[in-house]
Amino acid sequence: MDDLKLVKNCQDIDMKYFWKLYDKYIDSIYKFIYLKTSNKEVAEDITSDVFYKALNSIEKFDVKEGSSFKAWIYTIAWNKVKDHYKTNKVDVSMEEYMDVWKNEDIWTQIDDKEKVQEVFDFLQTLKDEHKEVIVLRIWNDLNYNEISEITWKSVDNCKKIVSRGLKTISANFVLVLIFIILL
Repeated sequence: MDDLKLVKNCQDIDMKYFWKLYDKYIDSIYKFIYLKTSNKEVAEDITSDVFYKALNSIEKFDVKEGSSFKAWIYTIAWNKVKDHYKTNKVDVSMEEYMDVWKNEDIWTQIDDKEKVQEVFDFLQTLKDEHKEVIVLRIWNDLNYNEISEITWKSVDNCKKIVSRGLKTISANFVLVLIFIILL
């Protein structure tokens, strides 16, 4: 059953359908939050808050063609992370995001760490808002419509940011990124 049917069933039939959505997205939302916070306990707390808010707000979700539950849940997660950093007076840093990702187990499976390091170094030269769009597209595998909803940028702007960023990276870097995504 697709996401919109599950949401519609939550709204019309029974909230038990929410748990199918929860099971589908819990891991990716937790990872998204963990990579932004670098703290297991904080990530667990925020993830709980995200799904609690989603559960309590599911009735407000507009089930129409083109709606994306995935974008909606990521937007809630994005906002909860921002709230966490505002409350704790800490700036969100893409450097920390990338450092945490590099510490994951996948890093040990990559043969050409120098090329991957060059990709990370390149990403550090971008504006934070551009890094966010590229990371949402590549690491979180979100489509442009979903990224647009999350970041409040136009779809065309998101496409341009990713396109220009990837054009700047050499062909070897793109192959490394594809390799990383496929792992």
